[in-house]
Amino acid sequence: MAAGCSPGVGSIGAVLARDNASQALYVRDAPRGLAAERSGLIPGDEIVMIDGVYVRALPSAQVRDRLRGAVGSAVELTVVRGGEVRRVRIVRGELQAHEEIKPGEEPIPP
Repeated sequence: MAAGCSPGVGSIGAVLARDNASQALYVRDAPRGLAAERSGLIPGDEIVMIDGVYVRALPSAQVRDRLRGAVGSAVELTVVRGGEVRRVRIVRGELQAHEEIKPGEEPIPP
């Protein structure tokens, strides 16, 4: 395959945070125009499952690996928002860096 023909690494386009006590995974930001925002994710949504796998027991590296994939491929999240459970299908977009949001871990108070 020629250079540049690979679809590349895709992402859901969300900034996530994990509660240190419960290991719950939350959407911290869904930047405008990226896959997460287009799919309806909003800050505060708790991601409970990725493609049917519970995330609380997964280390951060495995969460990242499950959320990333080929650009244009889809991933299904089970999300809790305000006591309501919903399934969200997200088509991965190109992995992008965001100047206004620095990646990293931050504690979420209980």
